[in-house]
Amino acid sequence: MAHDWTIETEPLVPGKVEVVIPSFSPDSSKIAFVRLTDPDTIHETRDLGCLTVLDAKSREVLHDVGKNLVAVNYRERGRGASELIYAWSPDSRYITFHQDRANWEHYGARWSLQRLDTLTGTVEPFPFDPDAIRPQALLPSPSGRLLAVHTRQRWKPYTRKILWKTTQHMILGDQLTVSGPLGENPVNVIDWPSGRFAQEEALGDFHWSPAGDRLVYIIRFKEGRFREECLLHLWEPGSPSREIFRTSEHLDHFSFSPDGRSLWFHTRDRRVESPQKRNTIHRLDLETGEDHVILEHREFFYPLLAGAGTEVLMEMQLEAGGRGIALYHPEAGSTVPVVKTGYSLYPLWAPTGESFLYLRTRPDSKPFWTWPTEPFLQKVSGGAPSRILPVDATAKLVNCRPVFSPSGREILFVAKDEEEESSDRFAGLWRSRILDSGGAPTS
Repeated sequence: MAHDWTIETEPLVPGKVEVVIPSFSPDSSKIAFVRLTDPDTIHETRDLGCLTVLDAKSREVLHDVGKNLVAVNYRERGRGASELIYAWSPDSRYITFHQDRANWEHYGARWSLQRLDTLTGTVEPFPFDPDAIRPQALLPSPSGRLLAVHTRQRWKPYTRKILWKTTQHMILGDQLTVSGPLGENPVNVIDWPSGRFAQEEALGDFHWSPAGDRLVYIIRFKEGRFREECLLHLWEPGSPSREIFRTSEHLDHFSFSPDGRSLWFHTRDRRVESPQKRNTIHRLDLETGEDHVILEHREFFYPLLAGAGTEVLMEMQLEAGGRGIALYHPEAGSTVPVVKTGYSLYPLWAPTGESFLYLRTRPDSKPFWTWPTEPFLQKVSGGAPSRILPVDATAKLVNCRPVFSPSGREILFVAKDEEEESSDRFAGLWRSRILDSGGAPTS
């Protein structure tokens, strides 16, 4: 990107109904989002709506599917994989999404996976039995040949004792399933050890390597109130998964390096009372298995690497109680705070690695996903951040995070237009274009 830029923001979809989860297709030709029609504000487990696909240039509605039954859960709790989020195929042709059954209000939520063909408009169901496999988060591989799905399956034995009566049950437990792009030939990746069935287990974050079809995932065993064990496993097609890292500290997120050779993550020691000394940043070499401790018992957490560049973006715990953002330079081994005040959330790298986006907000007594928030764009080279807001500067971000286009020149975000003459009741979809000082798109 050029050193100087200007930002033009325009409304893309009015807020007649609430819009969530915007995304560009990998080739930037289409935009997808979900229009909520039945928000589940009581249980906060999922919302129902329609999956809409637009042409990115003409804004023409290409597809509107789901019959008000597309299930989403976009309120991120922690940094593990978000549940019930649709996903594009790498070739931009297919969208895999969750759909609830028609009589959900009588029988409860039980969603299935569907795949939309954006060329023909056909919707194909996955062959999973909804009573046996309950799909959660999903992630296509970079090649598009495989699909990783966090599922809930009945594999865990449970003994129930009431007075003199003892019964045996098989209850739902986490499982990571890898299949073809439409659910063909599913394989359960995790082999849960029978010796730990008495402990509470959970599947954490999982990601495909950018260098090939190699899957890394986190599993956790809760052994007591403040005792747990977290493990990183690596799985490759045709081979059983193998352990690559183990820790007694909490681990819930990791990020691949652009070449796919190393992992960056932080562990949290819950026994340390001070937030400024609770986290340790690690870099794990996947080729040698060597664990490099970068920053030990510091205030930094959630390291994030861009698709290009070498800098590492991290959140940091401020002494005043807020959240800041810092950059770590691996070559110099130095850490530079970039955002030092306020409460900043969810930094997001631009695909070029030359800038990043973050949300600044002010906490209040309401749930965190309802906090009024403003997005800011910051250059890695320095300078003042730029506000990514509508031209009238009266909108506030709600409910979900912004997203970059694959080129890094456009940003989608959800905001409510709060002008007096606006008739929108809900948050709509906006698009910002990053231009250089002469008004042309940045390169």
